[in-house]
Amino acid sequence: MAARQEHGFSNEKRIIKEHNLIDVSKTEGYTSKWDAIAPAALILSPQQRVTDVPTSIKTIRHGGSVDMGDVFRHAKNTEDFILQVDFYVGPKKELNIVESYKIYIDSQTWGLLFKFEHYDYLRQCLREITNDYSDDPKWRNMMEKMHDLWEKPKRIVHLAPKRDHKKQKRMQCTIPNEKFYNQLLPLFPEVEYAK
Repeated sequence: MAARQEHGFSNEKRIIKEHNLIDVSKTEGYTSKWDAIAPAALILSPQQRVTDVPTSIKTIRHGGSVDMGDVFRHAKNTEDFILQVDFYVGPKKELNIVESYKIYIDSQTWGLLFKFEHYDYLRQCLREITNDYSDDPKWRNMMEKMHDLWEKPKRIVHLAPKRDHKKQKRMQCTIPNEKFYNQLLPLFPEVEYAK
């Protein structure tokens, strides 16, 4: 586990314990699609009880973008899920959660956020790029085209391609902080964990 992610794992474990969620990392590892399963939850408007809901828990520095992980995985998702986003201030060691949001994501609406005709181009970029420094200009050009095709200004979810000079080559996605508050939260109903 990377040191920069330990605060997120610590908060995730706290939430799982406090709300009696099922920890999927015990069976699937920390790279699993979901962080937990909520045995029961209550969608607040309109009121509806749901069971066995996959849950994604994000721990984000206050004011930061909400990093969502692999864009291909989200594009293929067909499951409704709970997205819990906790914003913290201060040092990661003393995690001080100042805001917490839990929303019920229906997969059909979520899928519309990932509608895109050029996923093949994104895959091609990952296949054709190396981690060598010599590919840096090529990567910059690829990223510019990716963002143009994605039409970033029009979308709630943004692409966040990741590449380093070691082994990392991934196509991540993120929700900018302002778009999280102004566009994503109004799109989905609040939810609470239930017993």
